[in-house]
Amino acid sequence: MRQMLTASQVTSLSKKPGNSMSSDGGGLYFRKRKNSSSWVIRRTRNKVASFATIGRFPEMSLAAARKELDKFGNQSAENLTVGHLLDDWFDQNEKLWKRPKQMEGYIRRLTADDPHIVAMNIHVVDLMIVRRSLKKYADNHGNVAANRLMEILKQVFKHAVQVGYLKYSPIVDLTRKVVGGVEKTRERVLTDDEIRLVYSTDRHADLFRFLLLTGQRIRESQLAIWEHIAGGRLFIPAANNKSGRDHWVALSQQAQGLLDSVPHGRGKIFGITSETAVQAYLKRWCLRNKIGENNQETKHQGAFTPHDLRRTFATRLNELKVGPHIVEKILNHKMSGVMAVYNQADYEDERVAAMQLWADSFHNILNS
Repeated sequence: MRQMLTASQVTSLSKKPGNSMSSDGGGLYFRKRKNSSSWVIRRTRNKVASFATIGRFPEMSLAAARKELDKFGNQSAENLTVGHLLDDWFDQNEKLWKRPKQMEGYIRRLTADDPHIVAMNIHVVDLMIVRRSLKKYADNHGNVAANRLMEILKQVFKHAVQVGYLKYSPIVDLTRKVVGGVEKTRERVLTDDEIRLVYSTDRHADLFRFLLLTGQRIRESQLAIWEHIAGGRLFIPAANNKSGRDHWVALSQQAQGLLDSVPHGRGKIFGITSETAVQAYLKRWCLRNKIGENNQETKHQGAFTPHDLRRTFATRLNELKVGPHIVEKILNHKMSGVMAVYNQADYEDERVAAMQLWADSFHNILNS
């Protein structure tokens, strides 16, 4: 005899901290996440188990969830909506991603922008419907964001084919050209005047200075904790960086002096402000300071991003005649071609010297 949940048990489970999954029997589960609760159905396709969300709690009660389960009858995919499919795909892949919250953000914004497509049955969705939804997304969040969402949706519908919900993906031929447009590679590099101006920002100044001094990615720097600093180096574990490899960064005298001036009372060296919030602040700061408008060299390039600080770092190292293979090692880029196979050197001394060379040049820029 199956053990079924009660309404009071569900309410109690929804208030408990942490993540949990509780069965009501028949394939129906109550799933508790950190910030939300939902009803999910467990199904099996080609011997692969998957979960599809059928409703959020408390909007959907226990009784309503059981009725919804009955609609699926024998785990049929005929009633699957795009919303169900998105949740199914997310649940299958969440543990594989380094940044699941980013994926969740795209899904949340799509749901808010176009609830009609989210509620639509997956069997009636076609390329024109998806493209129309993506164009609306582009109007609200920009062309680049729409292109990113397009790639996500292509993965979602590919998943539907792989688990047997659909025979083919309706958007397999969709391209960036008809969504957000073909993206151009950014080439933005800060001038000396802009470097000096960035050094005087009123917020996140320590983080921006560190990014300019070390050339590291903003997210990897924001995840740094004091325990990662030792022997004049910042150690970035594989779990924290894009490459998935352990990495170390030589800290110049100037970088070490900067870190010494940062308050040590918080867990993360540069605080807990989100990457998105920092980027939004930098965009507003650039507009407020008319970045790109007062200099003939940069007036058509507009505001710069945290990643442009990384590009500036790499460009300046090249201008200082630092070998490109050394620059690539410092940036934690993967070597290409023959170099990737045969060149396993760490170039420790050269990396340390290059960082100090740039820091001294950086110091001269600030004081010129």
